[in-house]
Amino acid sequence: MPVPDVLGILPVPPYPRRGVEYREAPAILKTGVSALDAVLGGGLEPGCVYDFSGEAGGGKTQLCMQLSVNVQLPVDSGGLGKRAVFVDTRGDFAPERVIAIAYARGVEPSEALSGITYARALSLQHLLVLLEKALVEVVSGDAGLLVVDELTGLIRSESLDPKERVEAYSSVVRALWRVARAGSIVVATRDVVSHDGVSPAGGAHLDGYACLSLLLKRRGELRDAVVLSSPWPRASATFRIGEGGVEEP
Repeated sequence: MPVPDVLGILPVPPYPRRGVEYREAPAILKTGVSALDAVLGGGLEPGCVYDFSGEAGGGKTQLCMQLSVNVQLPVDSGGLGKRAVFVDTRGDFAPERVIAIAYARGVEPSEALSGITYARALSLQHLLVLLEKALVEVVSGDAGLLVVDELTGLIRSESLDPKERVEAYSSVVRALWRVARAGSIVVATRDVVSHDGVSPAGGAHLDGYACLSLLLKRRGELRDAVVLSSPWPRASATFRIGEGGVEEP
């Protein structure tokens, strides 16, 4: 998985392990959909950055909110027993959806909401400040998941020349990896560009920045998650979005 030199940081993807390595493997965060967990190599692993891209309505934010609830579950229930940090750049976070997801998992809704540190990023510099604050929560041991929904919009909205834009993407990616290497799972979402509906925004600036990249596509009432880049074999999974969140199809 090539990484642009401009980022100056090398991802450490969750390569398949052998035998004894599983005994020392960290807990894995489950999505709640078996096929989706399978294409993620069993689930989401602490220390890694994951990239979810797709069109509006593809399920990116829904999946991120579900992970923000699931991470609070005990390890034996597919969680990490930790808090989530949710950085929202567009105002798409919906507390009522978190409540519905929590009900579906037998979690007290008020506890699920209080287990999510929510912040709205208003500018690129504000986003970088919030990522530093997220790092503090991870280092303290409280947080096990950082979500940034959506990654590229604030950068694209700034009046930057090409060099400044590259530096902006580099700064954000470095900040994400600092959080991941402190022991957190990091999930960042990206829109797709309008001309083809499948190419993630950010283009070559963000190629290969994550351990694993998924493209989420809408297909009627169903959603398809297609692996774009991963150390695992290319694969796809189907899920649906129901009243209780992301569910088996």
